[in-house]
Amino acid sequence: MAVHETMKELSRPTCVHVLATIQGTQRAAEAHTRHTTEKICEEKMSCNSHVNHTLYTVVRMDLFYVAQIVIAGEKRRARATPATPATPKSSSSICPTAVFTFADSLSDGGNRDIEAGGGKTLSGRYPYGITYGKPTGRYCDGLVIPDLLLQKLRLDNLGTPSLKYNGTEFESLNFGYAGATVIKVENQPYSSPHVLSAQVDDFVRHQEFVEGRYGRQASKPWYENALYSVEIGGDDINFGLPLGGGHVINVTIPAVIQGLADGIQKLYAHGARHVVLYNMPRADCSPNYLQSFQQYPAGTFHYDKDGCIVEIAQIISYFNTNIQRLTEELTQKYQGLTVYYFDWFAANTYVLENMKEFGFTNSLQSCCGGGGKFNCDGEGLCGCAPLNQTNAVYTVCKDPSKYFTFDGIHYTEHFYEIMSEYIMAGEYITPKVKLEMGCKIVTVPESPL
Repeated sequence: MAVHETMKELSRPTCVHVLATIQGTQRAAEAHTRHTTEKICEEKMSCNSHVNHTLYTVVRMDLFYVAQIVIAGEKRRARATPATPATPKSSSSICPTAVFTFADSLSDGGNRDIEAGGGKTLSGRYPYGITYGKPTGRYCDGLVIPDLLLQKLRLDNLGTPSLKYNGTEFESLNFGYAGATVIKVENQPYSSPHVLSAQVDDFVRHQEFVEGRYGRQASKPWYENALYSVEIGGDDINFGLPLGGGHVINVTIPAVIQGLADGIQKLYAHGARHVVLYNMPRADCSPNYLQSFQQYPAGTFHYDKDGCIVEIAQIISYFNTNIQRLTEELTQKYQGLTVYYFDWFAANTYVLENMKEFGFTNSLQSCCGGGGKFNCDGEGLCGCAPLNQTNAVYTVCKDPSKYFTFDGIHYTEHFYEIMSEYIMAGEYITPKVKLEMGCKIVTVPESPL
């Protein structure tokens, strides 16, 4: 989902645009919008603010139409290009030599905080890192999925942010940044310039350093047997929503899918043979979204049986369907490459619906926040408040492991631990593959001059 701290600024206007998915592209809907806006403005409000104008325009529109447009589009696509299951090219297990991560804030190992000077972003300050014992630049109470995978694979104790790397050794690196997107985003101060293509370029430079010391042929199998973790794209959705749901469906998602394809193709050209591509998890259950939607009249949006917002889930599901199709296409296109699809949405759903079995007691409230029904009313610290709100009042739960999300947007270490176990075991992975430990490449550091 990825989502991150910028949602604090975007959440209220963004929520409105979620409800407007697809209609913005329809002429009839636009005409209906103008008529409805005028009527509601006369009866209920002055329309002095852009947000309220948009809200009352959207909430009266037929939400059922949103779902029908998405479903119809999928049916047309299915008739035109029937999905063919990808033929697995890999064995049923992989023993990675390293893990290279390309990601946004859900997997950022500290690069965003390091880039800001250390300790100057939320993730570099208390209460982030409270479970780990200190802030580490991760938007979490502890560790994130890449760290946990490295530990389980016995590759490293903690993931290394790429900004900390300045050597010539072959090692696992995390190239992710909070706020990172697949495509370049304009006029978003909290986005990161380190888009997926820039992260891949950083990887290539790292590879060149290693090859420069050990030689291309010697290091080639190291890279071919590494695991490439791609968890990015959620912020493209978040940043696109203010432009309207139709823009997200018709412009953002196709561009993101192409950007993912280009990024993975370049990784393949530089030796990647095992790529895990994450879909978007249950952002529709995010306390940040849930709290923001409380300002809207009853009946203008809908909850599912788990208490999550249907209209947000519809966009996420459409996005995820396109990601899954991409994994199949890339696996078929490139010899020797397997792109594994991690259905984070489904894994998230299973844990949500069986949370007591996993030790959770709270799925829809933020562990850290400023109160309100979802402890994320926009006045607390953590993920619910603007960055410049230094005097925000907030509370932190006694046991983050009982909560799904730590700050209303990002998950807790306990949640990530469960997800990492699924990945290790090949659960919710297509094609199914297990990860085995014990294949770390040990190189000798260069002696100082």
